[in-house]
Parts: sequence; structure tokens; C-alpha cells
Amino acid sequence: MRQTTVTVPNLLGATETPPVVLDQYLTPFSVSYAKTGSGTVEVSLTDPFPVSNGNFVSPTFSWIAAPTTAPNGATSLGQPFRAIRLSGGAIGDTLTVVQAGVK
Repeated sequence: MRQTTVTVPNLLGATETPPVVLDQYLTPFSVSYAKTGSGTVEVSLTDPFPVSNGNFVSPTFSWIAAPTTAPNGATSLGQPFRAIRLSGGAIGDTLTVVQAGVK
């Protein structure tokens, strides 16, 4: 994945970035991230492309704080997740994500 940067939008009441979809099939799974400003980095195991009756439906993500215990680190993920975002941030805060691995 190329470096991806998402920003808390300039919308009234906005406190989170759009989710960045991760490729769970890259091996080894390795994601590095950096944030600016306030907020908590969160991850999800929710399928970002759900299908119901053969039709794509909008995902309903279940978010948890990004883990920091092995195989993860303070700014990296070593176990597969489906998406990552910044939550609780202020307008203009950013999350930059880079994923490495070989299919």
C-alpha cells in the first residue's frame, strides 16, 4: 500500500478520520502509522466490503483502541486488522498509514 494520509474533516462535530482499509492477506502483515494532534488510533476486524443478498452494503465497523502489546508496537501493527482510523481528534488532525508485505 502506498502511504495514505486521512484528515479529520472540516465539518461541524467531526472527530474522526475516514477509515483506511488494510489488506489482511499481505504477509507478513506490517502496518506503521503516525498521527498528528489529539485523538486515539483505532482498529477494526469488521469486513469493510460486506455483501447481503448479493449486494454491497455499507459496513458498520466495531472499533477498538490500537493494541500496543506484541506483536504490535506503539506505532505499528503486526497482526491482521481490516481497517484503521483516528478517533477523538480535532479538525485537521491526520493519520498517516503505510502497509508493507508480499502477497
